[in-house]
Amino acid sequence: MDPAARSISSSVVVGSGTLAIRCAQLAIEMGHVIGAALCGDAIFAEWAARANIPRMASVEELCSLLKSETVDWIFSVANPLILPPDMFGRVRRGAFNYHDGPLPRYAGTHATSWALLAQESEYAITWHRIDDGVDTGDVVVQRQVLIAPTDTALSLNLRCFEAAVEGFRELLTGLAKGKLTARPQALVDRSYFPRRRRPDAAGCLRWDRSARDLSAMTRALDFGPYNPNRLCLPKAFVGDDVVIVRRLELSPRRSGIPAGCLLEIHSSHWRVATGTQDVDVCFGGPDGQLLNARALARHSNLDEGGRLPILSDEQARSITAAHEKLAHSEDFWRQRLEQFKTAQLPFVSSSVAETPPRWQSSSGIIPSALAK
Repeated sequence: MDPAARSISSSVVVGSGTLAIRCAQLAIEMGHVIGAALCGDAIFAEWAARANIPRMASVEELCSLLKSETVDWIFSVANPLILPPDMFGRVRRGAFNYHDGPLPRYAGTHATSWALLAQESEYAITWHRIDDGVDTGDVVVQRQVLIAPTDTALSLNLRCFEAAVEGFRELLTGLAKGKLTARPQALVDRSYFPRRRRPDAAGCLRWDRSARDLSAMTRALDFGPYNPNRLCLPKAFVGDDVVIVRRLELSPRRSGIPAGCLLEIHSSHWRVATGTQDVDVCFGGPDGQLLNARALARHSNLDEGGRLPILSDEQARSITAAHEKLAHSEDFWRQRLEQFKTAQLPFVSSSVAETPPRWQSSSGIIPSALAK
């Protein structure tokens, strides 16, 4: 071990998930003593318990620790918690945060998805100093990540994960040798994506757009079957329903017929005309299973030659505004709904189960006592 690394005596890791674990393990390997962990989820908390690392239950508890103990560094890794600016004044040598995007261009949340929506070909991850702004501190490490034409949010996030670990190794090496170079961000080039911001039309596909735009939308919102999607699902208006789009592939053919027309109906997918080339679209249910596309067409009274609805700009703006307004309450309702279990109803035929339900809404009066 580099003798200089032993001079780094005490660190606190704040974060969540397997990335926080990998970075904490790497810090230990490189001579850091992890004095405490503030865990944003059960995955990191369970690892910290097994590693005999003291776990802080809250931001307030960590603040109390910093008043009584000497802490050299704070490392914030996939951190969902808001840390008060005055906390960092109590850290002896500095605090650093990992951001899964190139700063200052992609500050804020869901950076990988926004980059895919913008059809970027180059990307990067960033380690930066923490100051009193959001993703505004001096950049200390930035590692390039190339974007492939077929990348999804899942595949891009996986490559960012590996780049983050190697970037953290570079950060720790620079700290140990006293050769870390920081550069201020050119905030004139800054783009910020707040947590409540949502994609155009809440992810509803607009068939008069180019096939590449539709592909970018579905790939940017594909986090894989085992990762939470905190942004929104790609979807399509089909008759009176909205159906989840699980996959969209570009066809080399351009039929030249009006956008939204159904060219072919197969059990696995529909072929649909767009503003440019045709696309093959696969649909799914809320449980993540693929729907029988032929059964979906029958359920929606659609045949080859039929046409799917085309959203106007005004409709798209209205849907986007409504979705962003509701986004403030999503975490609240997600936590409530996660307490329920799906009822398995008997005597449901397979043909009914593989088609989406028809939803109906009814108006009602909310008593004043429940208005909030």
